[in-house]
Amino acid sequence: MVSLGVKAQCRVCGQLAPADEFKLHYKYKQAVCAKCYSGRTEQEKQKEELKKKKEEAARPPGWDEVDDYLSRASKQKQEEQQIQFSKIPGTEQVKCLCFNCKYSFKYDPVRKLPQACPYCNAEVPRLKSFSSL
Repeated sequence: MVSLGVKAQCRVCGQLAPADEFKLHYKYKQAVCAKCYSGRTEQEKQKEELKKKKEEAARPPGWDEVDDYLSRASKQKQEEQQIQFSKIPGTEQVKCLCFNCKYSFKYDPVRKLPQACPYCNAEVPRLKSFSSL
C-alpha cells in the first residue's frame, strides 16, 4: 500500500499516526492508531498509575491535601525564581525566558533592553550577575 503521508490524530492517545494504520478497536468502538490497537497505550497508562502510587507510598504518615498544595506551590515558586537567562556565545546579549508567558527573546544587559517582554509586556527581571553566565 502506498502511503501518501496523511496523518490523523488518534482520539484515544492524542498522537499523530499515518491514516492507513488506523484500525477499528472493539473496546473503544472507533478507529485507533496501531499503538492503541495493540494495547501499548493502555500499558503505559498502567505504568504511570503505578508510578503515582509509589510516589504516594513514599510520603510520610499524616500527609494530606494541604501538604500536597503547599509542595506544589513551593515547587512553582522555585521554578519562577530560577534564573531564566543563558549567555549567547560571541555576543554581550543573553537569552531570556519570560516568567509570565515562557516566550524566549534576546536581552541586552548593558543597555537593559528590552525593558519588558515583547510578547506579553511583562517586566524583565533584573540580571544580578552578568559575569557568572
